[in-house]
Amino acid sequence: MHDQIFTYVLLAALAIGLLWAAVTDLKSRTIGNRLNLAIAAGAPLFWWASGLSLWPGVAIQLGIAVVTFAVCCLFFAIRQMGGGDVKLLTALALWFPPTNFMVLVIIMAMAGWVLTLAMGMWGVAHSRVVGGRPVRDTLLLGACTLVAANFASAVLGGPKLALPDAIMEPLASNGAASILVALVPVAILSFVTLASIRIIRRHDQQPRIPYGLAIAIAGLWVAGGDLVADFSRASLG
Repeated sequence: MHDQIFTYVLLAALAIGLLWAAVTDLKSRTIGNRLNLAIAAGAPLFWWASGLSLWPGVAIQLGIAVVTFAVCCLFFAIRQMGGGDVKLLTALALWFPPTNFMVLVIIMAMAGWVLTLAMGMWGVAHSRVVGGRPVRDTLLLGACTLVAANFASAVLGGPKLALPDAIMEPLASNGAASILVALVPVAILSFVTLASIRIIRRHDQQPRIPYGLAIAIAGLWVAGGDLVADFSRASLG
């Protein structure tokens, strides 16, 4: 019982750390080394409180962190992630088992995508490019952002817009048609992403994405889900 309470305390501390990371990233586009180190240092305590075995439990967590750091370094090299973002995601890799961490990465990608479009829309609205059309491009990016937000919500099990069942059920019963229907979202998302990139690049206000915010949102989502699941099991028990 005491170990379980300590686990909740550690998850609460992690949540506070993630909230602070989101705030600092929004304010200064940086995430402090001390904060990332504190989050990483809390992981061994979480392993102990969760009863994680050294082999293969802790070894798996360290392996996930090493792979995460290596992949993120590649993104850092091509200037798609900041150094603080790399360290924060690597620190979080120490906390969550493989399945939960994959969920975290998916949520991070969805949140980062929506943030990129939303901030791109803000930049286009404040653009001073003579040859550009800020109003039209802002409206187009707004539509793209809504599509991205709808898709992200659907992936995460939230509310979403969808075609009526009267249209979808006949298509789903046809094998070839169902494959085409499954490819439609991919085609739409590809078009939305490419169109958004092209619109944003036409303007002088290039967005500086606080990707630490997306990482923090994903970490809070997964940690909160773990807490809810634990409380549900405790109430059922």
